[in-house]
Amino acid sequence: MAWGWPMSDDMVAPAAGRPSLSQRLRDLLKQRDVSGMVTAVVIKVMVLTLNFTLITLAARALDSSAFGYYSILFSAASLLYIVAAVGQEPFVLRIWNEMKVNADAPRLKGALLFTFVASVCGPLIATAIFYPWALTYVGHGTALATLAYLVISSPLQICIHLVRTERGTVYGDGLSFAIVGLPPIVYLGMCLVNGTPADIADIFTVLACGAFVALLAQLVMIRRRILALFPDFRTVRAIIEFRQWLPRSGKLWMTASLEATNQYIDVIIIGFLMDPTVAGAYFVTVRFANLFAAAADAVNLFATQHLPALYYRDERAALAKMLDNLAWIMAFFTGMGLLGITAGGYLALWVINENYTQYYPQLLILCLGTAAAGTTRASTLALMLSGHEGRYLLITAMGVLLRCLALFALVPHFGITGAVIASTLIYAIQAVAFRRADKALTGLDASMFRLLRKRPVPE
Repeated sequence: MAWGWPMSDDMVAPAAGRPSLSQRLRDLLKQRDVSGMVTAVVIKVMVLTLNFTLITLAARALDSSAFGYYSILFSAASLLYIVAAVGQEPFVLRIWNEMKVNADAPRLKGALLFTFVASVCGPLIATAIFYPWALTYVGHGTALATLAYLVISSPLQICIHLVRTERGTVYGDGLSFAIVGLPPIVYLGMCLVNGTPADIADIFTVLACGAFVALLAQLVMIRRRILALFPDFRTVRAIIEFRQWLPRSGKLWMTASLEATNQYIDVIIIGFLMDPTVAGAYFVTVRFANLFAAAADAVNLFATQHLPALYYRDERAALAKMLDNLAWIMAFFTGMGLLGITAGGYLALWVINENYTQYYPQLLILCLGTAAAGTTRASTLALMLSGHEGRYLLITAMGVLLRCLALFALVPHFGITGAVIASTLIYAIQAVAFRRADKALTGLDASMFRLLRKRPVPE
């Protein structure tokens, strides 16, 4: 009844003057917030499908040890290409919107040059860290192929943020992930069909090629948009506010780095403490459990476009309504996700590799943790947009530290079971901390649990 939908009798024969259920659904989808959310969810479903297909084919085409090495390298590259972006994804997004509103082409050009320098220096530093480390696991060819994927993916993430805000998630996230994900899927599929052995170096080479094509496509769209907004942009003299932009980028870099570490560090630690085979099994388990994180990301993609404006315009009623809608959507995804994993998780693990079905109980445990983390995703956004990023950073940093310590303490004795217990407990603790901080500092309670608050009784 919260959505105002008719009862079952109305579904059969709508009352006179009352729109039918199908008409209400069409009207609902025409609303900007709902249609935007649907688009974001569709993009995330596409990404999940590509990821599931890639993991399945890789697990089938590679033996368990090789797949473990692939999992470790992929996790490390994914962590470092976010770190190597030096916080430029949200920085350039904020600068872009600010300078576009003010029609300030000189500072926009300066900011883009600043971001370009950062996007070059970051991957160079990441290379010095990643390449020697990768050689402890694999040979030079595989390490170089993975490094190429890392270096190209870092500026790609920055460009995706700009294209998303100007052209939408379809052209930003959707197009990029399709271009990057499809080539390795085709390669692995051909290996399985032809019976030829797959090679980790080839997988990362194809990934790097896809990332390069996606980067070129994003740059072309950004260039066209800039010239459409500022036709004389080529001749404008850039203004670079280095002293102001550097510390701002530093804070954003810390945030992005902590989030990436929290997402990818566990596979790397397990590979270090145990062996690549166990790391590969955990990699599969955590990818499924991250379905809830993907749902939260879909909510986040939409929320970042609309919540800040409502908050700073102090439109409390509209803000509360949107937070309610986001909470209902997250509640739906959480419930459906838990049901889906419980009913189909065993089969999904079997599809990837029958050897991984033994980890079905661990998958269920980890899903509880990732579901708990997803319930407060909007709370973290509320802290960031309201100027309380320091509290967000503190909670995230403490969570990463405690999780790493728990992994080192439990994994050597309990293996994957210890890892999922450690992660689930820390995710739950972080969720409680984020909600408490959100309520105390913003007064919003943007978490999913806002649906449990008492409603005023109508007179």
